[in-house]
Amino acid sequence: MGERYKMATKETKDVLSGKYGATVKPFNEEVKKKVLGEDAQVITCRPADLIADELDTLRSEMAQWSQQDEDVLSYALFPQVATDFFKYREAQQTKIDQTVADTENGSYPV
Repeated sequence: MGERYKMATKETKDVLSGKYGATVKPFNEEVKKKVLGEDAQVITCRPADLIADELDTLRSEMAQWSQQDEDVLSYALFPQVATDFFKYREAQQTKIDQTVADTENGSYPV
């Protein structure tokens, strides 16, 4: 009746596989094999190194609106709201409302 470590949470598996970094004391290898399985990959490097660098991707996506470094952070956290704000800010700075401007023909209302 009942086998130890038969059911393990996702977080427990993540700790055992090293996704939260190295633990203070190493785990029992038998427990690791039982919880993770025989073919599980254990992270031995710094876990943050495995995350793709998205900052360059975000910078390229919003390059047309970028005026300061904080704009990239705003876009990363709130892409839709930030895009609307950037359009509004550009309209205030250039005094051209892009919602009514005919950019194809080059006519801009005064």
